[in-house]
Amino acid sequence: MVESMRAALDDGTGKYIVQNVPIPDMYEGAALVRIRQSGICGSDLHMTTSRTDPQVIPSGHEVAGEIIELPKGVTNLKVGDRVAIEMIGAGRACLTCHFCSYGQWKHCRNLAPDTGGGFAQYTTRKPAGLFKLHDSMDWIDGGLVEPMAVSVHGFRYGRMQPDDIVGVVGSSTIGLSSIAVAKAFGARTVIASARHPHQAEAATNMGADVVVGSDGTEFEEACLDASNGIGADFVVESVGGHQSYSFTQAIKATRNQGTMLYLGGVKIPMEFDLFDPLLREIRIQSVICYGVIDGRHDYEVAIDLLASGEIPYRDIVTHQVDLENIQEGFDVAWDKKSGSIKVHVNV
Repeated sequence: MVESMRAALDDGTGKYIVQNVPIPDMYEGAALVRIRQSGICGSDLHMTTSRTDPQVIPSGHEVAGEIIELPKGVTNLKVGDRVAIEMIGAGRACLTCHFCSYGQWKHCRNLAPDTGGGFAQYTTRKPAGLFKLHDSMDWIDGGLVEPMAVSVHGFRYGRMQPDDIVGVVGSSTIGLSSIAVAKAFGARTVIASARHPHQAEAATNMGADVVVGSDGTEFEEACLDASNGIGADFVVESVGGHQSYSFTQAIKATRNQGTMLYLGGVKIPMEFDLFDPLLREIRIQSVICYGVIDGRHDYEVAIDLLASGEIPYRDIVTHQVDLENIQEGFDVAWDKKSGSIKVHVNV
């Protein structure tokens, strides 16, 4: 058995150093997976600006790989299976607490230790977090299951309805998967905003009916125009980060008694007037990650969507780098002038 592996660790200054580290601990009930593909998420980028200490374990949660070892008694998986790995909830869940009892593993009260993420050659996770890829899917598809599942979960948890007019603020990774999910779930019209020309092109390719810029009031006006002046039924805030303008845009674009899906995650304190959405009875639905809804896990739904061949989501992978060159991947992911949308790390 190999005892060490290559892994990329932030040195505390935002730079990733690839080095030899021990193989993750095989805690009770864990499977060992050889990682093959990992996406660089916007949250990975933001974490490099907030860390002050060197990483101890690798990060990376948009992960696909091959099962190397399974615990005894597992019958729905086998060694050699290609899987998308649910790193955050199901892959670490106790499976017995209040939240686990109905499939909301992200909220587990007794999570197993985090033994490291996808910017490394191996990881350990419980079999409940391993979801088999269809035979038609390659590693690129596998690395896109997680961001697709984020939007799948949001739209299912938020109860978007067929024939809804849907607005999507932002056309980066999650905004683009939101467009795809909205169309797959039967949206009548999808309006999206995009900051960069290559994002606008991707939004159109993903199925958006109307794509506008991100400045001013273009997005709000487009949602009003598409809805006879009342606003979109279901609006997704997919941007987040260290600003709150996108949150305000999403609220303004939502019709009275509509739903604003708060998906992006604003990472700064925000001063916001709640009186207007109160008067308009807007449902502000906070949502994160994934779980079981109506008997199916969001990863299963996401895998089926990607395997259908009807969604060109794999086209968002604009750049790929090897693990040894991961810093180059982070640099490209930061620089939108490079045309980057999603950068994948081949492990």
